[in-house]
Amino acid sequence: MSQTLELPDKIYEALTAAARRNGLTAVEWLELQLRTAGESISERPLVELLSGTIGAVDSTEAQKTCQTPFSTALAEKFRKQGLRIP
Repeated sequence: MSQTLELPDKIYEALTAAARRNGLTAVEWLELQLRTAGESISERPLVELLSGTIGAVDSTEAQKTCQTPFSTALAEKFRKQGLRIP
């Protein structure tokens, strides 16, 4: 079943911008935010946390920071433990 949600233009633009920065659709980004807020990391399947993180890194070039569901969940776990990621 599908539902329609009306958002003010400013909120919609902020939502789509946040989703794009993370390589997600607006729906995927919202789902991730709701899951992250409602579940502890240990309740999420590892395959879900690692989705999109497999690849190669060229250490000879500066890499841009790219948030993934895994890195977001890991950062949240560290935050709850009182650790801080620079």
